Amino acid sequence: MTETEPGPAGSRRVAEVVAAAALLTIGAVLLGARSWAVPTRTTSGWQVIDVPTGVLTLLIAVAVVSGAVAALLVRPHRSGPLVAGRWWLLMAAAGAALVWNDLYLASLRGDGGIIPVFDWAFTFVPALLIGLLTRRSGRAAHLLATLGTGVLTLPLLGLGWALVSDVGFGQTVGNALFSAGLFGVVPLVIAVGVTVPPTRRSTPVG
Repeated sequence: MTETEPGPAGSRRVAEVVAAAALLTIGAVLLGARSWAVPTRTTSGWQVIDVPTGVLTLLIAVAVVSGAVAALLVRPHRSGPLVAGRWWLLMAAAGAALVWNDLYLASLRGDGGIIPVFDWAFTFVPALLIGLLTRRSGRAAHLLATLGTGVLTLPLLGLGWALVSDVGFGQTVGNALFSAGLFGVVPLVIAVGVTVPPTRRSTPVG
């Protein structure tokens, strides 16, 4: 396989992915900072019960829109059916996991002292797995696919932290964006860095 380095078109697409992730995250946080009814926490089963229709609809809508935008920008079908199928499977799993995590976080509203032990994994693991999957596709395709996971995971992560907050609107937005950066962007960048394929050097002719 001949590897192509990112040209102007590739750089533009990467910039579009980054911009989409940022805008969707801000939009999701702003929506989540409103006064939503939240689920009740339980110690059995899925850990939440009495899930309000409004907040569940919000989470599903953000997941669907963010996933659709990610697919539109990454275009996984261009990498072949095997890679595309695995990409969709990993993204669907990440979206489902984050929807549950957001419901669980929302059920903790008012408890205080929340320790985000595993929140970093919701962005790190999808980017890591997709990064490993696309290592042979070239640096440009790898960068687009791994950063593209953030178009789905970062908005949902920020939304969860907005839903759990019980302070004022402005502080909720600030706290949620900070959490999305710390527990989302940082692990995502690390996953991209540890899976990036090496640069291939061309062999001089003659």
